[in-house]
Amino acid sequence: MRRVELREMLGSKVFDSEGKPIGHLEEIEADRGDDYCVVTSYIIEHRGLLDRVSTWTLSASLQSRLARRASSQPYRVAWDQMDISDPRHPRTLVPKELLRRA
Repeated sequence: MRRVELREMLGSKVFDSEGKPIGHLEEIEADRGDDYCVVTSYIIEHRGLLDRVSTWTLSASLQSRLARRASSQPYRVAWDQMDISDPRHPRTLVPKELLRRA
């Protein structure tokens, strides 16, 4: 079992297996056990900052006008599709086209 500090990874730019940029690592989903947490998936977005800022500053009517297109939905990458051997430079083990949207 490998331990990685999440603060090293969050916000990191993520590339796919072919070197194409996907976005930034915004969230890590995990199942919590009694003595440990197991990562289940990673959420990668290219609009993460925009979404956070708009939530704080824009009214609901303006936010709805900035609605996401399907192509801008975040990626949900399964734990076994991510290479975190270098936590500051995570990358997927599959091409961007094979990743599923959240």
